[in-house]
Amino acid sequence: QNINQKTISTTAMCNGESIDVESQERKANPIEEKYFSASRVLFLGGIMYTVFIIGLAMRSLNIPALVGGSVEIDGLSFPIEASRGLQIVGGGTRKKFTGGKVYTAGIYFDKEGTGSIVSALEPEEAALDQDFFDEVASSSSSKAIVLKFQQDVKAAVVAKDVTGALSKILEETSSDQFSKALGEIIPAGTDIPALTEISILCEEGTVTIKKGEASSSVMDEAICPAIFGLYLGKSPVSKDIKDGFVSGALSKATT
Repeated sequence: QNINQKTISTTAMCNGESIDVESQERKANPIEEKYFSASRVLFLGGIMYTVFIIGLAMRSLNIPALVGGSVEIDGLSFPIEASRGLQIVGGGTRKKFTGGKVYTAGIYFDKEGTGSIVSALEPEEAALDQDFFDEVASSSSSKAIVLKFQQDVKAAVVAKDVTGALSKILEETSSDQFSKALGEIIPAGTDIPALTEISILCEEGTVTIKKGEASSSVMDEAICPAIFGLYLGKSPVSKDIKDGFVSGALSKATT
């Protein structure tokens, strides 16, 4: 056989001796070997760089990154589907004035509510004016806001942040009821450790606050629209969370 020609066999006979054809070819073509090795490195490097850039883009746009049966928002994992069939739409992070991260919120709606949101965004001429957000916040759909804490926080600080904002848009009776229920879940004088999860579920006029096995409910139809208004209103407590909700909804509408 001609050893300068590639063959299926890795060896050939020459003058009665066995010769390793692949070895001979490698020795005969050192420049070609280095070229293809370098090409493989550049190709793999290009793939890794592309994945890295896509990841950065998703984070900058607050588009949830899919990770198996969950999505990642600002480094924290949220299930795609929660209890009662609620589906995540989007979310973002509540930050301090100094820029420190307090908690990341995932906003969930039932299947019907998610479908309505997506349908409203599908037309190219769809306008994301405040009326759209007000309708989402006041809809009768079952929905929830899940808070996951990025750092240890004083319960009193979180309670003041939420109830203080609610007291400006709710009547005193409703505001006091929610404040009492929240106080049962995160009592004053306690700490909320990093990675703690607190959910606020709205269903048929009842608001349920839950942390682990502890839960507290309030029946008041005015509270739920006000809570969602905190995050989706004209002056949201966190623009990042509202923007993340929009990015998540738009990504669903275009897939």
